[in-house]
Amino acid sequence: MRKECFIMSERPELKLPKTLFEKIIELLSIVFLLGMYGFIILNWSEIPDRIPTHITIMGEPDRWGGKASILILPIIATLIFKMMFILSKFPHIHNYPVKVTPENAEKLYRISRKMLITMNFLITLFFAIGVWEMVNLAQGNEGLGMWYMIGLLLSIFGPMGYYIYKMIK
Repeated sequence: MRKECFIMSERPELKLPKTLFEKIIELLSIVFLLGMYGFIILNWSEIPDRIPTHITIMGEPDRWGGKASILILPIIATLIFKMMFILSKFPHIHNYPVKVTPENAEKLYRISRKMLITMNFLITLFFAIGVWEMVNLAQGNEGLGMWYMIGLLLSIFGPMGYYIYKMIK
């Protein structure tokens, strides 16, 4: 049985301008990133000294930490955003469910880039909601429960499945 080898150097490197949708979604991602930091700064005096650092799938805190722990989510979100932002600029190195050829490269690259940009936005959005959730729970308010986790998982795997389907089709 012969295994097909995909050598990235054989893939065409195309410079594809971003669509308006992609530009808007990236801008909104940056707004949510900055919003996380802004929310923390504006509410710092209202944030209790002890905040939840881990929340179960049912939305209940099961681990607590110091006030500065609130910075972990925005820092991780920033690192993920930067990594995915950079990766979206090099679609010729992405993994694809079909062979990349000169004929289908532009289509696949556009779909892959759109997938990354969309996922980046949704992950950033859910990290921002996570910061709000941590503060909300720390202040003794009711959280979002399992809906947060369901939304987070759907925001990761939903677009991935949708865009992979578009690549195969």
